[in-house]
Amino acid sequence: MISALFLLPACRTICYPRFMPALSDKTKEAMIRLFRDLVAFDTTSCNSNIPAADHLADYLVGRGCSIERFPADNGQKVNLVARKGPYCEGGLILSGHLDVVPAAEPDWKSDPFELIETDDRYTARGAADMKGFVSIAAGIMAAVDADKMCVPLVGIFTCNEEIGTVGAQEFVRDWDNRWPMPTSAIIGEPTNLKVVRMHKGHTRLSIHVHGKSGHSGYPKLGSNAVEKLGMVIQAIIDLRKEIESERTEYSRFFAETPHAVLNPAIVAGGKAINIIPDYCSLDLGLRVLPGESSRTYIDRINRRLAELKLAENELTLTVNADSPPLLTDADSEINRRLCGHIGQTEELAVHYASDAGPFAQLGIQSVLYGPGSIEVAHKPNEYLLKSQYNKACDVLSEFVTDWCMKADCC
Repeated sequence: MISALFLLPACRTICYPRFMPALSDKTKEAMIRLFRDLVAFDTTSCNSNIPAADHLADYLVGRGCSIERFPADNGQKVNLVARKGPYCEGGLILSGHLDVVPAAEPDWKSDPFELIETDDRYTARGAADMKGFVSIAAGIMAAVDADKMCVPLVGIFTCNEEIGTVGAQEFVRDWDNRWPMPTSAIIGEPTNLKVVRMHKGHTRLSIHVHGKSGHSGYPKLGSNAVEKLGMVIQAIIDLRKEIESERTEYSRFFAETPHAVLNPAIVAGGKAINIIPDYCSLDLGLRVLPGESSRTYIDRINRRLAELKLAENELTLTVNADSPPLLTDADSEINRRLCGHIGQTEELAVHYASDAGPFAQLGIQSVLYGPGSIEVAHKPNEYLLKSQYNKACDVLSEFVTDWCMKADCC
């Protein structure tokens, strides 16, 4: 069935800016309260994000936004979509994830789920990555005047980003084109307020090796899975060394590791010192460059494993999560306009993955831009400088005004 929404007239694009007033002190105070509230929800990826998402939804609904929920992770979590403005083509997405990595390190100097404010920073788990940005995006959505918008502003707030952009991938599968989704997005990953248009992908793999248990005093009666995995690990190391010598046209943007990365990360197996181990596993991380496909490397891994000539029932390779790399065109509207807005001329890339990779499957061109540093994310005493928080508020408020609020265009 064709939705009636697609019969709405498209907005005209030649128009003059009508600037929204700068965010008031009252609005910024409300954003900080929301920031503090979001931090207080323990949204570690093993937990549900629904209470935090409900609180965010209440904040936005009370300020004129419409809300749609997309259940994820078998109903245990949710991807939240907020929108404001007319139903027409165009518009802008502000997106951030609600989940955080664990905060179990003993080096925390304060409760990681309480926003601690000092002279120059906010400290908490998720302060930089990325509840600070989420509060900014929601505050801007709340402040913008829907009656003065000619294209919509959409917020996409995802779950399960920290375990492989799984929530965004579910959202991409669930999205049903119920209204025209904007094709330009800002993902608020902590980039120190720099625009990033490229990043590597991240694929999580597991290799499972099966043997036969038995008494360790009679090794010929069993089949040692740990020994077999040793051969697997050596094959992976040999392949990794080969990959490290390879380059692509985008390698120059990744000076530290200008190649795909293959990381043997977790080994598990064995039950007791006097039992021949019948099972052992290896978890791998794979990070491919923009323009590359993880499938190419998975095929290469499979070929190396086949050379070990283990029986089919002795060895399996499983893909647990596959987050694609990001490659947004330098001439795309979102990259060109945001770089122009902040005066950035350099082209930047990062080595981590984000929800921008899956969003590209919906035709959404994304850049990363947010306050905070990735160097303090995922660490004890994670923090966000107040100066960056405040600057992000001003820059993004001005940019949303320029993008969404135009005179005489609808």
